[in-house]
Amino acid sequence: MAHRALAKIPTAFRRNRALATAQLALAQLHQGDAEQATVTATDVFTIMGGAPPPGRMRTLIGDFHRGLFALSPSTSYARDWADRMRTEWSRA
Repeated sequence: MAHRALAKIPTAFRRNRALATAQLALAQLHQGDAEQATVTATDVFTIMGGAPPPGRMRTLIGDFHRGLFALSPSTSYARDWADRMRTEWSRA
């Protein structure tokens, strides 16, 4: 469903695209594809272009972060994600 939403959301609607991307990343994580989910979740920060994420998006990203570290805490992509998240959160 998130793939279809992303295909229809215009690129000018950054927040909507970022929210759908965060939902996609969480779905990928719940399906067990943690590495691909991390790549997708990182795209949220790229889409937002340095702007602070709104509340719902922060909640989804937090849910993703907790889920990722519950599923695969010692992987390199999880550590890279944590570093990126820390960097992005310090800007907000």
